[in-house]
Amino acid sequence: RTMRFIPKSPDKILDAPDLVDDYYLNLLDWSKSNILAVALRQCVFLWNASTGATQKLLETTGQGNIVTSLAWGDEPTNNTLSVGTHSSEVQLWDVAATKCVRVMPGHRARVSSLSWNAQLVSSGSRDSTIHHHDVRVGSNDGVVA
Repeated sequence: RTMRFIPKSPDKILDAPDLVDDYYLNLLDWSKSNILAVALRQCVFLWNASTGATQKLLETTGQGNIVTSLAWGDEPTNNTLSVGTHSSEVQLWDVAATKCVRVMPGHRARVSSLSWNAQLVSSGSRDSTIHHHDVRVGSNDGVVA
């Protein structure tokens, strides 16, 4: 049986000065293409673990409209990041183009949880609802609450 080496110190330490201290928020997600997304108050930053490069993806507008959840798309080559906000929106971002491609309203409170299953993104909110969005549908007609 081979022994695995476990380092005693971290390989990399990332500074996260505005990480919101709230147990119910999901502010980190690691993509299958080795990119870490981190929500810091109203901003989302990306860190590429392969190259070490960092980039600011977005900054929300509106006083107190912090990012409350993040989730990468399900496909290994998917560059889509879903972003939940305090203003009850689910946004889909094309990371390669650094562009918001879709905004899906529907919740009445902050979106604290996001999860993908193929082309469906599910969002859980403080309003006690879960919405399933089929991103193949052109508008929000694909929402099943």
